[in-house]
Amino acid sequence: MQSTKKSVKKERKNINPVAQSIKRMYNKSAPLLICEALLFIVVSVLMFIKPVAFLAVLTFIIGIALVLFGLYRTIAGFIVSRDMGGGWFDVLFGIINVILGVLFCVYPVGSMISLVYIFVVLFLFKALRALIFAINMIKANFGHYWFDLIMVVILIALAIVLLVYPVAGAFAVVYYLAITLLLYAAADIYMYIELLRLKKLV
Repeated sequence: MQSTKKSVKKERKNINPVAQSIKRMYNKSAPLLICEALLFIVVSVLMFIKPVAFLAVLTFIIGIALVLFGLYRTIAGFIVSRDMGGGWFDVLFGIINVILGVLFCVYPVGSMISLVYIFVVLFLFKALRALIFAINMIKANFGHYWFDLIMVVILIALAIVLLVYPVAGAFAVVYYLAITLLLYAAADIYMYIELLRLKKLV
């Protein structure tokens, strides 16, 4: 009698749809999460150890992407201009992207520094927006405008630091990406542990 009850419980456990679903999810996701976490950790460590080499590889990849995108826009622009009488802006934009891509591939260090200057412009633009917003909040006597003023000071300080030390800014970008990858790896490991606990529970 007891053996019959045990067999019935075993059969119910085997046909439990929730358990089966979690088991399939674990079998599919666990290897991917572990491999992804290991890849992120290895890449981030390499970025910390050899930031110059990573900068060169990054600018080369950006250059290739710009060339491919520029060729696509140029070809698409010619097709549109032939069929509809327009598209010359796309052709011009595509050619500019191709030129920028070639420059990124040929002059990786200079291209990365130019990216730093782009970040400077973005920081200053964000600071200007935050300042205008804070002024409007002060006029309306509403909201926590002091937080926006603090952001303005931080963004302007970052822009000045990047202008004075552009090479250091390029390295800072690499370290920022490395830390981001480590955080992604930690998230993958956490998800793996949670999946493992869930599998054991069911």
